[in-house]
Amino acid sequence: MRRRIVVALLPVLVLLVVGVGISYAVVVGERQTQQVFIDRSGDAVRFATLAEAAISFGDSSRLHAELDAYQELYDSPVWVLGLDGSLLHDPGVPLPSGEMVADNVQRAFAGSRAAEAGTVWPWTAGPLRVVEPVGRDSQVTAVVVIEAPTDGLRQATLRQWGVGAVLLLLPIGALMAGLWPLSRWILRPVRDLERIAADVRGGDMGARAAVAHGPPELRGLAFTFNSTVDTVQRSLERQRMFVADAAHQLRNPLASLRLSVENLRPWAREPEAREAVDDAVDGAVQMGQMFEAMLAATAVASQERVSDREAWTLQQVFAVGRPRWEQVTSEHGLALRVDDPEPGLALRQPPGGLVAVLDELVDNAARLSGAETVTVSVAVDTARRLGTVTVADDGTGLSAEERDAARGRFWRAQRHQNVRGTGLGLAIIHDVVEDVEGELRLDANEPHGLRVSVRLPVVSAG
Repeated sequence: MRRRIVVALLPVLVLLVVGVGISYAVVVGERQTQQVFIDRSGDAVRFATLAEAAISFGDSSRLHAELDAYQELYDSPVWVLGLDGSLLHDPGVPLPSGEMVADNVQRAFAGSRAAEAGTVWPWTAGPLRVVEPVGRDSQVTAVVVIEAPTDGLRQATLRQWGVGAVLLLLPIGALMAGLWPLSRWILRPVRDLERIAADVRGGDMGARAAVAHGPPELRGLAFTFNSTVDTVQRSLERQRMFVADAAHQLRNPLASLRLSVENLRPWAREPEAREAVDDAVDGAVQMGQMFEAMLAATAVASQERVSDREAWTLQQVFAVGRPRWEQVTSEHGLALRVDDPEPGLALRQPPGGLVAVLDELVDNAARLSGAETVTVSVAVDTARRLGTVTVADDGTGLSAEERDAARGRFWRAQRHQNVRGTGLGLAIIHDVVEDVEGELRLDANEPHGLRVSVRLPVVSAG
């Protein structure tokens, strides 16, 4: 999450750096160029004054001495051009040619002077030239041309850019360094709340979010979430307690009713009366089984979810469940075939454990399928990290309509009405499997029979 935030901020930071950096680079380049231009313009004005005095008094010795010394000191040749184009001072270097220089000289002879020079960038080559008229307006008698090297100017601009880059990147780096712990402080409650919400969704109603960390808004959200879970948990507990209490309270009267009805057998001499007594006793027995199933369902629903770290491997599940599966199938005259799972493979465990789920499915297949063989197998979808444990039989199976209805509470197929059972087994399995983000599927087995598949997330691949 923190990495995603940093990645999301990168474009903004890049635009900030680029925008500020380009503006700073332009300002620095123009300022450095203008500073050098102003310095050279001051020199040109002074030389123009000397040239004007030399022309007026006819003595140019001082002018030549000043310009030669200037050229030697700054490596900047200076030309003085007369009105007729002759060189009043020749530094020994050819006068630069070019349209721009010619235009500047022409404007200087017309009495105007350049107020600024073109910006010198570190990647541009060539000197900086300053043209200054000698005299003013119509009294221009000569023109001074100074050619200044720009190596130092370009190096100074680069140094200023380097300093600016450091000054710009330092706060950006400090911002990025501070953003990491800040985002951790902000997002830690969000991650904790997400984890706790996943635990609650998986059936762990005792999970609660921490309310002592993070911004006040997130602490308030965590407190509200905990209050909501408390309310839901209290409601579920009341429902479970009501079902358990009702079943317990009805069990004793039902037992008394059954005993009273059975005590009527000696007085039931007529066949119709004995049949009525038998029906009443069977009804009481079925109601007793129903209450026991309701108690069992309540007990399973109230069990805590097994954490992924404590989940058994399928090898352990099969090792514990296989003896009972063999006993149940042999009692009904069926053969059992078990495909050994991969070592170390563990699936998320529903409340009550996966052994109880498979016990119920194998028991249903042995009692209700009319099959000859029951097969327990495992398949793994590595890409989706899902494992599927399948209990298949080669019996009569169920129709498509019956398979859709079989996961409902108290549903039983018409042909199984006289077989022991309550119709709650698959419904309970369906609920506990969905509580841990799993899926219970009922499909037709080929060429005949039923396939019941329990699909659960893989928590360990071995």
